[in-house]
Amino acid sequence: MPGKDSSPKSSLVHATFHSIEEVNEVTRATGWDGEFRQLSKGRVTSRWQSVHLGPCSLTSHRLDKRIHVRQVPPRGCVALAIPPPPHFLLIEGVEVGNHEAILWHADSEVEIVTPNEAECETLAVPRPIFETSARALFPRTRLNGGPTRVFQFAPSDWSALRREMTRLLRDGSMSPEDVSNLLSRFLDLMAGEPESRLEEKSLGSRSTRRVAGRAQEYIEEHYPGTIRMEDLCRYTGVGLRTLQRSFAEYFQVSPSEFIRARRLNAARQGLLAAASSHHTVTHIAIDSGFTHLGRFSVDYRAHFGESPRETLAQRAPRGRGSVGTG
Repeated sequence: MPGKDSSPKSSLVHATFHSIEEVNEVTRATGWDGEFRQLSKGRVTSRWQSVHLGPCSLTSHRLDKRIHVRQVPPRGCVALAIPPPPHFLLIEGVEVGNHEAILWHADSEVEIVTPNEAECETLAVPRPIFETSARALFPRTRLNGGPTRVFQFAPSDWSALRREMTRLLRDGSMSPEDVSNLLSRFLDLMAGEPESRLEEKSLGSRSTRRVAGRAQEYIEEHYPGTIRMEDLCRYTGVGLRTLQRSFAEYFQVSPSEFIRARRLNAARQGLLAAASSHHTVTHIAIDSGFTHLGRFSVDYRAHFGESPRETLAQRAPRGRGSVGTG
């Protein structure tokens, strides 16, 4: 019927969370695949807002703790992200911040470390929409496939893009035309005329990524047991100082701090999944690699803002966060 609006309607999700499990739940519920792990001490506060239009989404996510994330965009989607100032992210060991944007290809896992205060705004669109728009707007430029890429934008162009993202999030709705306009802005900045094209930024030195990645691989396999620095050095093939420097550059924490955080996160997952008649705090702590139970309890409370027994008491199903939809 002439004049009738048949456009699909968008939906809004907004939430405030106070645990890493709630952060993992909301990201998975909105299509992202991966896991958040807490590296720094204290109870997490996470603020999430997202606008959804079919498979397209625009999200703002703020965290107040150092977090280690390995994440893949929603299935079949390309993600385009910006950390608004003064925030930055470490993407594959490289700082990405003001006036920069991340192009995150479909089915591509990216490793991120956030500082103690971080925020990111992200547009996710299905790969066919991204590729069709890229071919139509810039037929001579190839932006499809390949590794994650980071671009440096001109400040005025970056600010205009960010204002548009902020407006849509503030309004809590978006139309197919809004998605098209926002995607066109990103593509224009990434593949425009030569005089206004962006610089592309390399993600990390290969040696740093290799050493940190090998060390993390060893830690993931062996954290329930004993891990010695000499074991990590042998496995990565470098000396102690190179190991420590590469690991701290990539993850922003030392290997020892990372190991402790990995064990604490494993213990928390075990406590929340425990069956009360078969599992105790002591058993879970030992299974997670802790040998000094008194120190475990102290470290656990400092890291998560509650005791292991308080976490164990939460294992029954319960409501998550303060979530609103519109």
